[in-house]
Amino acid sequence: METNLHNKSDWAIKIIAILAVLYTLQVARDVMLPITLALIFALLLAPAVSRLQGIGLPRSIGAIIIMTIGLGVIAGGVYALASPASEWLQRVPEAVEVLRDQLSDVNTDSANVDAASRSIDSLANEFSTDSNNPQLTQVVIADAGWRSELGEIAKNFGVYGTLSIILLFFLLTSGEALMKRFIRSLPTQNDKAVVTRIAELAQTQMSRYLMTITAVNTAVGAVTALGLWLAGFPDPALWGAVAALLRYIPYLGVSITIILFTIVSAVSYGSPAAIIAAPLSYGLFTAFTGQFIDPFVHGMRFSLNPIVVFLWIFFWGWLWGAPGVLLAVPLLTLFQVVCQHTERLLPVAHIIGDSNE
Repeated sequence: METNLHNKSDWAIKIIAILAVLYTLQVARDVMLPITLALIFALLLAPAVSRLQGIGLPRSIGAIIIMTIGLGVIAGGVYALASPASEWLQRVPEAVEVLRDQLSDVNTDSANVDAASRSIDSLANEFSTDSNNPQLTQVVIADAGWRSELGEIAKNFGVYGTLSIILLFFLLTSGEALMKRFIRSLPTQNDKAVVTRIAELAQTQMSRYLMTITAVNTAVGAVTALGLWLAGFPDPALWGAVAALLRYIPYLGVSITIILFTIVSAVSYGSPAAIIAAPLSYGLFTAFTGQFIDPFVHGMRFSLNPIVVFLWIFFWGWLWGAPGVLLAVPLLTLFQVVCQHTERLLPVAHIIGDSNE
């Protein structure tokens, strides 16, 4: 009896601890996001910095060179695509109106919805102008609008992006020494060996994963941009870059890209055949890539259970929003490495998708 009570109390403590961690991650989102982003990029860039150190450059100089190249590429891409992206953001209301008109032709219930909406508006007007209530006035709360939301996102991105860059520099220059000191402080030789192995594999797996998926997504984005340019699609470079970026989100990214292509086609073209040409072609192209190119390039090294991936993305999206969606798969890859080399977590590693299968 006492054993059962003890087991139940242990499970209760574990559940409370998990809930406390989740609550902390959500509350500390603004602090954890820059740290997580810096850690992931440190795992990606550390091998390149080590190679520069191997040819005689100080580690700090190597980190500055690698980070400058990376930031330069990102800044150049943002600068080149900022103008067409801004123009399309200005056309969002137009796109909504065009899609509403397109859908009204095939959705016969829309007329009933509009009639009901007009009836509700008429009823509201009657109440607001009731002669028995002369003091009753209609209050309209102005919405800040999506432009102010984008401004807030840009401001946060600038602040937290700067913090991530600073932390990334310190991780690239001093992170390896800090990890060695931490490993030396562990009590047993077995613990030191396990942590060393996990750290090495985490860096290797993360670097390979991010470099591989970046190469594949860049190629997909370039081919998409070329195909859109040949088809006369507006701003093909912008939408090729969007396709490449959204492909970092498994399953959902391709669906979002197809929706965006459909919206742009609806605004730009009039015939149904022209509207579905770009999204249909991109859907077929990504289906081919997902079935034949991705397995060949990634190999079994990155095999993950699709159900687990989808639930993981949903969880981190709920926890951290859009940044959590982008960081979900790299975090799952790191979690898989830890589970594979922790005895108690081996069953979890097999559920996620053991790369040794």
